[in-house]
Amino acid sequence: MIAHFISQSVRDYVSTHAPLVSGRGQLREDQVHLDAAIGWLMRSIDACDGKASSKGYRFLRGWMPPYPETSGYIIPTLLRLWQITGDESYKDRALSIGRWLVSIQLEDGGFVGRELGVLEKPVVFNTGMILLGLASLIRNTGDKSFVGPARRAADFLESCMDDDGCFVRNLSNDIVHTYNVRTAWALASFGRAMRESRYRSAALANARWALGQQLDNGFFLNNTFKPGGNANTHGLAYVLRGLFEINQLTGDRLLLDAVKRSADSVVTLYGIHGRIAGDIGPKWEYLSSHVCLTGYAQLAIVLFKLFSRTGEERYLNTALSLLDDVAREQNLGRPSAPYYGAIKGSMPIYGRYAMLQYPNWATKFFIDALIEKRKTWVRYADRVSV
Repeated sequence: MIAHFISQSVRDYVSTHAPLVSGRGQLREDQVHLDAAIGWLMRSIDACDGKASSKGYRFLRGWMPPYPETSGYIIPTLLRLWQITGDESYKDRALSIGRWLVSIQLEDGGFVGRELGVLEKPVVFNTGMILLGLASLIRNTGDKSFVGPARRAADFLESCMDDDGCFVRNLSNDIVHTYNVRTAWALASFGRAMRESRYRSAALANARWALGQQLDNGFFLNNTFKPGGNANTHGLAYVLRGLFEINQLTGDRLLLDAVKRSADSVVTLYGIHGRIAGDIGPKWEYLSSHVCLTGYAQLAIVLFKLFSRTGEERYLNTALSLLDDVAREQNLGRPSAPYYGAIKGSMPIYGRYAMLQYPNWATKFFIDALIEKRKTWVRYADRVSV
């Protein structure tokens, strides 16, 4: 009853406030979408005095507190923008966030879950996402001050695994998550940066455990955020990206085969329905009416990468469609609005995922997807012209 009241209240509000209407917006040039998204992400960092990124902008309530987890994996995005544009301010922001994260690291090497000040215990996934950022700083800036904290985080993560490679301790909501294979990617990334094979081996062990969670139809079990919850496209994309990147770092062909198995189902679903529900069941049945825009952007990234790897154009076509769907939902109304350039959590905005929010990770993955599209398109054009 409460959820219905909230949704109806929002419907009444958005019916008279055009910038927040959930509808099919107009596609602009990619650069327009990218510039607006980058601008909003920079404002999310400004909202935290340049030390972190706000968890997001909450409809009718304003900027949310700093979010260590996503601030960690925003670092690679900032460094990539620096490399593409040559603008040193992106690198400076990445370094500033990295130093702030190091300053809040717990004694055991882990990092807290959720936004700052909400939870005091370390969580595997959050620690892994921050390790991704620290490893990226080490590789791309050569700043050795991050090596010690990154190693402590990596050692903490190893201590949370069982003999099968599954993360079993310090888990979000105290349940096993297959999407923690994205954390394993962080271990592999750090191992590569330090040329230490034990972290790579730990990552591969978790990836192989994750393969054991995949059904023949490509669906992954044990991949919900909360006990009794549904799997969603955001978590699915976490798994696929983790497996793909570990494949890139280790050459394990089985990981790529698993990614393709799930991606084939995604391509088929989108082709049949023209959309992918935010919540999905083990037979790929749709369990929600809303769409998770974050999941769309993440899946587009994976499909662009799969196309680049395999040359199979069905991956490219679906990636382009998913990304266009997200772009149409980007808020490009009033430039003075605090959510200008942002991507909302759900479409419509009162959907179950990140309800009434513009989470920072949605816009981060949208930026990543636009960059990946450009990179992929250049390769495709070169291939066609040969």
